Amino acid sequence: MPRVQIRLLRTFDEFRACEGIQKEVWGTLAVGSELMGVTQKYAGVVLGALVKNEVVGFIYAILGRRHGRLIHWSHMMAVREGFRNLGLGFRMKLAHRKLALAQGIKSICWTYDPLQSRNAALNIARLGTSVEEYVPDCYGRFPSAIEKGLPSDRFVVNWRIASQRVEERLRHGPRPRPRESFPCVNSTQVNNEGLLMNTDRRLGLRASRLLVEIPANTDAMRAKNLKLALRWRMETREIFQTYFRAGYSVASFLPPGLETAGKCFYLLHK
Repeated sequence: MPRVQIRLLRTFDEFRACEGIQKEVWGTLAVGSELMGVTQKYAGVVLGALVKNEVVGFIYAILGRRHGRLIHWSHMMAVREGFRNLGLGFRMKLAHRKLALAQGIKSICWTYDPLQSRNAALNIARLGTSVEEYVPDCYGRFPSAIEKGLPSDRFVVNWRIASQRVEERLRHGPRPRPRESFPCVNSTQVNNEGLLMNTDRRLGLRASRLLVEIPANTDAMRAKNLKLALRWRMETREIFQTYFRAGYSVASFLPPGLETAGKCFYLLHK
């Protein structure tokens, strides 16, 4: 792994490099270098991951207010192709936590797509965030290469960075996967394209813990069968909204592995 430096970005050349990363990852520009510079000076944090002085990833966060308390709202995190799956996102999150705590901030909040399993594994399993809200079509139909025109549904998560729970999660890692066999809200099977599809959904279960399966690679599905990806969006929207209204919340995320036979699940508890 190349030597990586994680630090606050300083120059407009570095902020312009973030513009290029945005275009590479999402296919469009959301925050320009001028606003990044202003944010760094007066209104938040712009962190970068640098390899040989080249910006290969960044976090853009602004100072905000949620439920009457000051927070950092982490609007974007992205890593260039070729530097992904190296743990840079996790390292940037840890650096952001350290900076926010030094500023007296106790929560960092952001959104992510519930159908993106790698984001779920980082946010829920590794960082210990809490899912506070499901927002349908959170950003509207925006020109994202990842979203491909689908409704931009999002979980809103709160990373309580000063809490003992988060401290223990970061120190000891993800909790062991549960050995019990919990009821699964949705039944799935692989279709003739090799893509996962729902065959049944049970919206009236009342067990104290429930599993919700999602595809392990949503991006591949969106590239191959956008109609099926839209079905997953609408079906999981109904599942999460139904069970959140019934008093359930996200307890954990189980990434693909030997114990899950390559599948991945959200664990809900009441």
